[in-house]
Amino acid sequence: MAQDLEVTSTNVSDLLDKLRKREWMIPAFQRDFVWTVGNISDLVCSILERRPIGMVTLWQQSDESGLPLVPISVADRNGPAELPGAANPPATKFAVLDGRQRCTAIAIAFGGLRPSDGRLRFGGRFFLNVAEDEPAKRIEYIREADVERRGLNSDSGAIGQGLFPLSSSTPGELLMKQWYRYSQAIQVAANYPDSKLPTDAELRRRNDILASSFDGVLRTKLAVNIVPSAYSLAQICEIFEVLNTTGTRVSTVDLIHSWLYSDTSDETTPILLRDWIDKLGDKTGAVGWSSSTDRPELIAQMVTAAYVSLESRPDPRRVGRTQQVRVTSVKSADLLSTPTLHWKNVIADEQELVDFLGGFQQCVAGGAFGWQACPYPVTASIYVGLRWHHRFDVEATHPWEIADLDALFRGFFWRNALSGRYDQGFLTQLGTDIGELKQILNDRPSFASFDEWATEANGRLDEYMNKPVPNSKELREMCSDRQTGALQKALLLSIVAKANKDLLKPDLDISFPARTDIQLHHIYPQGWCRNNRTGKLREWLDPDVSSNDWVGSAANLMPLSRESNLKWRAANPGAVLYQEDIDYSSHGDRFRDVFVSEEAFVCLSKGAEGIPRFWQARADTLASHLENRLNVGNTL
Repeated sequence: MAQDLEVTSTNVSDLLDKLRKREWMIPAFQRDFVWTVGNISDLVCSILERRPIGMVTLWQQSDESGLPLVPISVADRNGPAELPGAANPPATKFAVLDGRQRCTAIAIAFGGLRPSDGRLRFGGRFFLNVAEDEPAKRIEYIREADVERRGLNSDSGAIGQGLFPLSSSTPGELLMKQWYRYSQAIQVAANYPDSKLPTDAELRRRNDILASSFDGVLRTKLAVNIVPSAYSLAQICEIFEVLNTTGTRVSTVDLIHSWLYSDTSDETTPILLRDWIDKLGDKTGAVGWSSSTDRPELIAQMVTAAYVSLESRPDPRRVGRTQQVRVTSVKSADLLSTPTLHWKNVIADEQELVDFLGGFQQCVAGGAFGWQACPYPVTASIYVGLRWHHRFDVEATHPWEIADLDALFRGFFWRNALSGRYDQGFLTQLGTDIGELKQILNDRPSFASFDEWATEANGRLDEYMNKPVPNSKELREMCSDRQTGALQKALLLSIVAKANKDLLKPDLDISFPARTDIQLHHIYPQGWCRNNRTGKLREWLDPDVSSNDWVGSAANLMPLSRESNLKWRAANPGAVLYQEDIDYSSHGDRFRDVFVSEEAFVCLSKGAEGIPRFWQARADTLASHLENRLNVGNTL
């Protein structure tokens, strides 16, 4: 990097000056101002008390950055209300990457930024109450209607009540001049009721508070971290993934949203990416996968994976000074370089995207599920990308059928999920995986039968993925112990996806996305297991004695509605099955859906006596199912 990061500072007066001159601007991708009046009051109190107030991170802008910038503002009736500023912005500008909330709060409290309609949020004014003894209570926010009613819009009306407006009502008045005027006005008898000054002691106390607060405004510093223009937008996204303690992200999706809107603003229907993502999430197949507030990058990754998979595609977008020669994966730089034309094509054929995403779920698990249940949900973009290639490239580039893709991808997905291959990172690997799967699929016509190709494909996956795949014994061991992270999700995914009817309420649909509160619950309840760690059962129920944590294992989990779980956990399973008159001959389909075999059901019916064999039998069933998923050619 040719230039170093610079760390400096600014005070309230200088900050307002930079905002008014449009030297500091807000990237259009950033979300609205979300702080409350209480948040602003806390910040103002910190300023007046000369306490630390955090840091702002700026990105120096070049003429080629292409980043849409807007002045600091708050919401108003007919669009944003901006801080009044210079007609001619300076040549050098800085984008506020982090600190928009602080800057806006300071502009509201000290700069007079507010909507024209005083009834709206932040339509009032902030005052310093020097009549108040407690420092924490000296900052008052007063609605505009009350400002008018109480006569607080003039020095004489406000000062007489011990109130000093933090923002000047005189247009263009400098902060220094404003507070100097206050230091004079506090001594003027005409500014008090009946032209009577407070007692000398009270006047000195108020004057001390005013002087100390003014000192705070002058001396309190906001740290400023300046990123030079040599950094590209892609680097900004990667370097500043999380910028502050509240977890505010430099969202790649928000950047794309801004660019897409800018590129299509003159069209009949401009692209509003976040709105489109939310609408997509209402469609069957995308439910649980598409939300502007919950991992929106997943949809962006799918769109870019579709672009990576295409043989015929438009040129990539140029990002900043760098020319993205090729989009090869789904990292931030790849998402940013995915061209608007491709986005428009995907949005025009959004139902295809939804269908492909639903096809991914059916392919790997035989049922619907959301991203939160999926180990490495980014793998869905590989399947979606390959389906997009099959649908929109010329037929000569994909001499294979969807059934071939499903058979290959299922084996790839489960090998990946059960081996932990993506644990050490996947964004760069993903593009290479797409290319390898395409090569295996393109060789399909070279084999006389599907079985011959499947055998070759298994060998190719072994060689390419180069990651040991668990055998049947290892899979049983995985299902017999508590796991964490992606592996636990992998072991439970088929249970989640294939569950259909509630065990105790057969008329209740628990398939995803069920409208009832469906969660995974312990078959032998945790509380019951804790209370029965005695005798022969202790080696199964007590994780400190047993070699495995059977209670927390996949073998002891199944989906139930909240209502059924309350009944289920009140007694041992055998008692519940007896009370509900549930037998395997008439209810076996519900149990098979959650991988409880007839042998396991018999053990379950025996209550505590059947625990060891039930868990072993269910672990065997789950392990056998997962083992079948590992090889190309097996079906669900």
